[in-house]
Amino acid sequence: MTTNEKEGLDYNINISNTPSSNTVEKTKINSSNVSNDKITKNETTISNLIQNTNNPCIVFFTLFFKLLSIIFFIFGNFIFKMSDSLQFIFIVIFSSLDFWFVKNISGRILVGLRYWNEIKEDGSENWVFESENEKKNSTIDTKIFWGSIYFTPLFWLIMIPVEFFSFNIMDFLECVISFVFTFTNLYGYYRCSSDQKKKLKGYLKEKSQKGFNKILSYGNINSGK
Repeated sequence: MTTNEKEGLDYNINISNTPSSNTVEKTKINSSNVSNDKITKNETTISNLIQNTNNPCIVFFTLFFKLLSIIFFIFGNFIFKMSDSLQFIFIVIFSSLDFWFVKNISGRILVGLRYWNEIKEDGSENWVFESENEKKNSTIDTKIFWGSIYFTPLFWLIMIPVEFFSFNIMDFLECVISFVFTFTNLYGYYRCSSDQKKKLKGYLKEKSQKGFNKILSYGNINSGK
């Protein structure tokens, strides 16, 4: 084989191994289609969540004050350049607003539960738990409500020993105050949920007893004929 033939052979092999411009374009198009499909799926998921939320405004504020208190606690000194006293004020305000909103509005609208405290004449405190006879369906509203009710006090409970052993008094007090607010709502709505379950059992028992009595009375009438 001559030298020119060898050079021609190598030249042909190199050309055959080089990807064509059409192949590169097709690869780019396919990758762009995959990314567009992912974006479309994410947008569809978010839109479905929004559509399944029956009370978007209530759900928003149920999470809003909780997230603000946690954000100011984590990033207050680093990003917002707040002093310890100013951060303490903001966190206590947001935790108080969250406690009031969840206790008086969110629980009643999203899950049909409500609780409050009464002071008797002798000065003792009495907890009152109120619930609807029918339990609300497990929608995205109820899942967000119960998820936030359980997660928030757990977060502050974890941060209490962390700040205590860090010897940061202001952050430690912020965690304790926020934990007290969130745990009070958790305890109150847990008791309301237990009361609601008892009501549902009693309601179902009453209905089944009435249905059984109707069947017996109908059988007695037919036997009398």
